[in-house]
Amino acid sequence: MREALERAKALRSAGRPQDAAAELRKALTTADDRCELLYLLWDCQFVLGDRAAAHETLLEAKGLARGPMVQRVAVAEASWLMSEGEHARAVRLLSSLEIEDQTVRAYALSVQGVCEAFLGDVQAGVASLEEARTAAHRSGSVRELCRAVGNLTYVLGSSGQHERSARIGKEALTRLEVQGLAPTFSAVIRYNLSTSLLALGRWRELDELEVPDAIPGNKAARILLCQAEAVALRGEDPDDLIEEAEKAIDGPDALFAAQCAYTRAVAARARGRFRVAVELCRETVADLPDALTGGEVLRLCAEGLGAARDLQAAGGRVTKLDDPAAVERELLARLPEPCGPEDEVWRRVALAETGQDSWAGIAAAWDRLRMPYQAAYARTRCGEPEALRHADRAAERLGALPLAAMVSRQARRQRIPLLHKATPKLGTLTPREREVLELLGWGRTNKEIAHELVLSVRTVGLHVSHVLAKLGAGNRSEAARIARDQT
Repeated sequence: MREALERAKALRSAGRPQDAAAELRKALTTADDRCELLYLLWDCQFVLGDRAAAHETLLEAKGLARGPMVQRVAVAEASWLMSEGEHARAVRLLSSLEIEDQTVRAYALSVQGVCEAFLGDVQAGVASLEEARTAAHRSGSVRELCRAVGNLTYVLGSSGQHERSARIGKEALTRLEVQGLAPTFSAVIRYNLSTSLLALGRWRELDELEVPDAIPGNKAARILLCQAEAVALRGEDPDDLIEEAEKAIDGPDALFAAQCAYTRAVAARARGRFRVAVELCRETVADLPDALTGGEVLRLCAEGLGAARDLQAAGGRVTKLDDPAAVERELLARLPEPCGPEDEVWRRVALAETGQDSWAGIAAAWDRLRMPYQAAYARTRCGEPEALRHADRAAERLGALPLAAMVSRQARRQRIPLLHKATPKLGTLTPREREVLELLGWGRTNKEIAHELVLSVRTVGLHVSHVLAKLGAGNRSEAARIARDQT
């Protein structure tokens, strides 16, 4: 049994939780002492996203726990409660334990810190997580150190402290790479870094964030969704990244499906497909998975309400909503209570889309959280002359072409002059970017361009992004038109 356990631990550390789980199941068929095997199996199942099986395994381990395993399983149970949103119960369970082992103590503090933060005391939560880092260092456990850093960056990001979260996350990844440790240890840290880089508008860094094959599929998929959202906000095609994310998920996953629907809604809205965005948000909000956070629900509702407003204001031959007021009531009714400063602003955005809050105040709130894209969007909705000019500059810095186009439309409607923009010059493009632009003009997809130029699809996506940004084009067709006009 001991040899099988050590093999499973090695597989888990190497980023192969599926193989580790298979080794453990095989050992469980003959082992008399099952508790430690079950404890590791629960961890593998949880990482793989099989929550129902993980919970059953944890309950079986709890029934068999004796000696030191009692505390380890109890902390794992608190971790499960945390994942279910039962933060108060998790804290009560942890407070009943007297833990001396530094590794187990680090685990307990990591769970406690998240729970304290989500019970409203972010400062206490961060303090517990810093203490967890110290305990993990003392124990020499890389696993617990990564858990502490992962939970700390999660709490900081969730409380709107994205700058600090990103700094700690990048430092931790650098340290892990220097030590030559398996990428599986970095999965949570890497995902939290991706969400902070997205929020901070540091999209080029997000593009360059690697997603190693050893990272569990559920985390890899969510990093890819963050990258896809940044791509969509720049006016590029995120479909390849979304498809890659879907392939990383093994089997049905209601939580991922809801998160993917949000990314698709953002992409549809950026392309001017407002009705598609509205319906994606409505369908998802109507059947929410239990594990979706309140912040994610708030973003879904805000995106749906914003798309509904855009649809009703759109010109041309578009099919409007039959009863926009009913859609507003439907989405507003699903708004959860905010948990943290970022959630509070998202709720305000949802209300402002229906005229129930001040866009100027929302822009100032996003500024305090250092979320430049959201601040620029709020200033565009505000519509005041200086706010529009501010939004225009921010959209240009970010390379957010759909937002820049939205600013321009709003400025034209209100006859507000924006800053003079020079005519785009083809001479600013590199030779490779000119090759990509030529193929864009022929209507080639990223995959077709990648095949013809012998590049990866992701590299082609970066070239397309640079071409659009340098030419100030809102989409691929506009870039091709600019090229034709100047040749």
